[in-house]
Amino acid sequence: MKHKHNLFRWIMLLLVFSLLANTASVSAASKKKRKKTEAVSKYSLDMISTDLLLSEDTELTVEGITDETVSFKSSDSDVVSVDSGDSDTSCKLTGKNVGNATITVKIKEKGFLFFNSTTTTLTCKVTVTPWASSIRFNRKQIKMAPNTRKHVKIILRPSITTEEPVFTSSDPNIAKVNAFNKIVAKSPGIAVITATIRNGNTASCRVIVTEK
Repeated sequence: MKHKHNLFRWIMLLLVFSLLANTASVSAASKKKRKKTEAVSKYSLDMISTDLLLSEDTELTVEGITDETVSFKSSDSDVVSVDSGDSDTSCKLTGKNVGNATITVKIKEKGFLFFNSTTTTLTCKVTVTPWASSIRFNRKQIKMAPNTRKHVKIILRPSITTEEPVFTSSDPNIAKVNAFNKIVAKSPGIAVITATIRNGNTASCRVIVTEK
């Protein structure tokens, strides 16, 4: 009976040790996973997607870099070219042809002693569109009450363009367009809002601000 009791105790001890070992293993795996996530989140790009017009430039910057080695590569250099110049943390992107390209950024950390170096990969999607060839308002005339706002609807061709027209007003004291492409009616009167695109084409909308 005593032997059976001792055997039972040994079995219970083995089960306890087994459970503790599994818990430690899961805990270690969780820590490794967290460390990996933290390592990835240590770096970031100042944008993960952007639109470019033909021949337009923009800068892509990697944040969180100290002494790591950074490289930039375009999935299609005929659509978007990459020029990192002398910078270690940024590059210039130029729209070459209409289309899409993905910029792959590789960040290589230096290894310590016999440990291998690690590489983190980040991406940025770029869409290149043509400049607008024509422009028009969806309405030639609108009426508004003072101190009201109305969204400006502009129709650009080709429709895939991302060009932003420049708005001007014949009398900003009566009506003007704000930074959010909304007509702001200020005081009674008539003003003409003109939208201009890069090639010089324009479109106009007559704004009548009525009395209160």
